[in-house]
Amino acid sequence: MKPALRILLGLVGLIAVFFGVRQMMTRGGGLSARVPADHVQKVGEAFTATDGAWSYRIPQGWENKPGQQSGFTMFVAPKESGYVANMVTAVESFDGALRAYADANIKAVQTAFPDSKVLSDSEFSTDAKAPSYKLKFQNKVKDSELMQTMYFFEGKPGQKIAVTCTAPLKQGPELDPLFDECMKSFVAPQK
Repeated sequence: MKPALRILLGLVGLIAVFFGVRQMMTRGGGLSARVPADHVQKVGEAFTATDGAWSYRIPQGWENKPGQQSGFTMFVAPKESGYVANMVTAVESFDGALRAYADANIKAVQTAFPDSKVLSDSEFSTDAKAPSYKLKFQNKVKDSELMQTMYFFEGKPGQKIAVTCTAPLKQGPELDPLFDECMKSFVAPQK
């Protein structure tokens, strides 16, 4: 893959990471919000992109926030949940293999966040048996420790889809099963 293309690919992943972090930092309560002991997050209804490029179930009560850039869709945890987390979905053009797309995003994240730690990198299985990959990493933005999980999927021909789930490091392990359950419902029409 050409270096310029790798840089461009990585920018999409990094934009999703930065949008997610920016939203979390500007929300009241900051990254140290407390989760009520009796609060359990559940998977809610399916959300379908306006162009029909993808669909998946989102956590119950999470809000769809306007994308800060075309091609991005963001969902955020409700403030009353105590979670300071979000999910950012990005669709971009890429003709290569899904693994090459995932690898380009991994390299871009590691370049932008040299202290990031890859916690896991594996294939991921959706209910529809769509090929996908899951990358979980820990990084630090300013003084905030974060856990971010990226899921990579095939989109329409010539497109790939990345969903980046961001939470404070302390909340990440609690939310990881929820993110997995949401992503298991992922569907992208291949036409």
